[in-house]
Amino acid sequence: MKVFGRAAAFGIALVVSAPVFAADKTAIPLSTPPGITLVDVVKTMGNASDSYLWRRLGDASGRPLYTSNQDAGALKPTCTGECAKEFTPFVAPAGAMVFGDWSVVTRDDGVKQWAYQRQPLYYYAGGVDPKGEPANNGALSTMGAENPEFMDSGSKIFSPKQGWKRAAYTPGNTFSTPSGIDLQSLPTANGYGLVDSMTKRMTYIMKTPPKNPTLWQPMYAPAMAVPMGDFTILAREDGTKQWAYKEQRLYTFNGDYSSSDKNGTVEERDAQVALVYRHFAPDSVGINVYVGRGPLMVTKAGLSLYTQSRQQLQYGGRESRDGYRYGYSSAKAVGTRGCMDDCTKTWHPLVAPPGAQSSGFWEVATRNDGVKQWAYKGSPLYTFDEDKKPGDIEGNNRHIIIYGDPTGKTDLSVTGGDVLEGRNSTGSGLYWHLAGLFY
Repeated sequence: MKVFGRAAAFGIALVVSAPVFAADKTAIPLSTPPGITLVDVVKTMGNASDSYLWRRLGDASGRPLYTSNQDAGALKPTCTGECAKEFTPFVAPAGAMVFGDWSVVTRDDGVKQWAYQRQPLYYYAGGVDPKGEPANNGALSTMGAENPEFMDSGSKIFSPKQGWKRAAYTPGNTFSTPSGIDLQSLPTANGYGLVDSMTKRMTYIMKTPPKNPTLWQPMYAPAMAVPMGDFTILAREDGTKQWAYKEQRLYTFNGDYSSSDKNGTVEERDAQVALVYRHFAPDSVGINVYVGRGPLMVTKAGLSLYTQSRQQLQYGGRESRDGYRYGYSSAKAVGTRGCMDDCTKTWHPLVAPPGAQSSGFWEVATRNDGVKQWAYKGSPLYTFDEDKKPGDIEGNNRHIIIYGDPTGKTDLSVTGGDVLEGRNSTGSGLYWHLAGLFY
């Protein structure tokens, strides 16, 4: 028996700005080349939302990549021979996109191998590693407790053996900022951008002075400050100095009340978030700003995008502005299997075009009928049939509870249910939520 229901939606959804699409910011370098993904590593916190730990690198399907301590400072990969049977090189394709922190190194056998921040990247040929990460065969395990045996020199980055660790995405290691300015992950701006060190508000760049200066706070530079890298110092009419990034003045917006706010793009059409790296996003997807709820992921037509997740007991925060939080492993466990057949008559998969490649937080999932579907942070995305215009969120917080399945046709492993001693267990379910821009 299936029971359908819907909890009350939150806030009043009014469109106040046009979606910002990846094509608008092509001058900003990508965070990863095509075929390389980013995965948020989290720690399960009981009945609370998962706690973000760090961000790792993955291949096109999210499989973990590793680095070796022995490669630090080496001119070429040191893991060869028997070592390469256990840690196989992450091979770069012909014509690989090389830029910034990303490079390609040549092994002794002539194989081209990806490297990040001059560290060659490898696969691990062993089984499932801790924390529920995908194994080499794509299988999943449940979240496990932290195991000191897998610590590398006391770090929190798990490794399968001494001297190896999962490759972390650390753009701050190679990008320097002046005092008072930090580089920070900005999910609602789809990249890594500059923020005020004190307030943590994101900063903006503008080609022309703001129309209403009282709403904006210049990023002042100290009298003794000196330019560094892409950061220059420009004089203001009142004699003070202001930081500029790539020759464009930096401001914060007084109407931003959270580090995830980007209300300045609504107030000033010329304002852009000061991004240093942008994450890949499909051309058909953007991030829109809504009154009372903050930015949301939408299609070019302005329709809200949704993810499907397992039932997960969480106290509070279900309707928080950054959405219902779920881990990458949980999202991968559901995959496209959670919405099949009749489900797709009301929930429409966000189809990926031919030749689409995984990159950043986006992966290309294959449905059982062969259709390619975009997945964000491991979770396939859908639009909802009852959303008719931009701002509609009729699909938000809908749930399907399954109290067993006498026919044996329902895949309870997708919902988190199980079969015990020939009897179907109860309490499994699936939930629909607006695509969350968390972490």
